[in-house]
Amino acid sequence: MNWVINDASVAVLASLFLGLVLAAAAIPKLRHPDEFQGVVTNYRLLPSFMVTPFARLLPLIELACAIALQMTPVRELAAWVATGLFIMFAVAIAINVGRGRTHIDCGCVRRPTSVSRIGMFHVLRALSLAGVSLYAALVPVQFTSVSIASWVMGLAAAVMLTLLYLAADVIVGLPATRSNKL
Repeated sequence: MNWVINDASVAVLASLFLGLVLAAAAIPKLRHPDEFQGVVTNYRLLPSFMVTPFARLLPLIELACAIALQMTPVRELAAWVATGLFIMFAVAIAINVGRGRTHIDCGCVRRPTSVSRIGMFHVLRALSLAGVSLYAALVPVQFTSVSIASWVMGLAAAVMLTLLYLAADVIVGLPATRSNKL
């Protein structure tokens, strides 16, 4: 078997990975819209009249991107939208970290009431995802031209990367350990 990695295979992996990450981010927001609205409010970046529409629209855009990234005709557009979303997330988090407001929840993946705190990890993660999205936007690919073996390997790699992504998010969200007093 020829397991040569080419641009098309990596672009498929990137699209699958981004789709899984965006779906994992959108679903909890759609299931708990009031809690996510609280997360958006906590960022203190939008005027109050824009918080509700933004909190309702964002998960729909994330889910639409997740799906569109898997469809050749709109894949490139979805990747550009995802790039913009991840840059927006990085800027929003960086502004709050710069303000010293690291106690707020990022609202990224887990249920918004999690104990997550924001920090530079979240900024760098969002910028990394923007880079993957940019790659997906710039590398043209016809999904039908990718072999079944590449699809299977790409899907397995995308699932593994997504699980690592989610695990890192959980680890960063764990409460700080207390020092033992002697």
